[in-house]
Amino acid sequence: MQGKMDYETLGKTGGISTTPGTPQWALAIKLKLQSVLKKDVVVNAEQLKAWRELMKQPVAYKQLLDEQRKPFNSYEEFCHAQPPYGLGCEPSEVEKLIQKLESTETKTVEIREDPLKDLGNPSNYFHKFSKLVEACPENQPLNASKIGQILDYAHSTAQLWRKRWEHLGWLEQSKSNGRGFYQITESGRIAVKNWLEQQPEGNLNDKLWVVVPHNSQKAAEKLIKSFSFEELREIHKLIGESFSEESIVFPGDIE
Repeated sequence: MQGKMDYETLGKTGGISTTPGTPQWALAIKLKLQSVLKKDVVVNAEQLKAWRELMKQPVAYKQLLDEQRKPFNSYEEFCHAQPPYGLGCEPSEVEKLIQKLESTETKTVEIREDPLKDLGNPSNYFHKFSKLVEACPENQPLNASKIGQILDYAHSTAQLWRKRWEHLGWLEQSKSNGRGFYQITESGRIAVKNWLEQQPEGNLNDKLWVVVPHNSQKAAEKLIKSFSFEELREIHKLIGESFSEESIVFPGDIE
């Protein structure tokens, strides 16, 4: 009885924003999935897909214990196990719920202003890592500076993401480039590939995530870099229509 209490309490001592690969992290994802299936919380399809893909990682399900106090051997085994140990369902039920959510949602562009808060968003594990995979097709070595350049983040924030992916087993220290350099692992590429295949249009970076700086010039440069010419024309048109429909007065226009 004491073992069960310790096990369940462990899941409440951390969260998804804690160190990936730890029992607390894995249990936090489990509790999220259980809550969604019980309809205790409302999520969007992208959040649910992210939790599911993270739980499919061996570093996640192997941290969880079944009724016999043994680690799960697969994601499917975890799904079949009855609560509180697993989800108590077929894996296909999770897929059907994702499809149902997708059918009622509209694709949107999300604007993020605080890169540090992104660390707690499960979708970012895949969104941001996919950019590294895209930028390093030949498995070039990576360090924090390179990661920061790819993600347009400060060195300290890039280090946080690097540690997260290393704990997940998606990055490993490079054997040929010295200390401080890393390379993408095969499991990391597979994780992104599986995630990409779940995207509606098959492209993870298809304008779903745009980090817009407060500086207007830099914001414009970021939009130009993130969208195609036709998409920018449409954005320009929509902004123009919005200005026409609303009486917007800027501070500089007041006499």
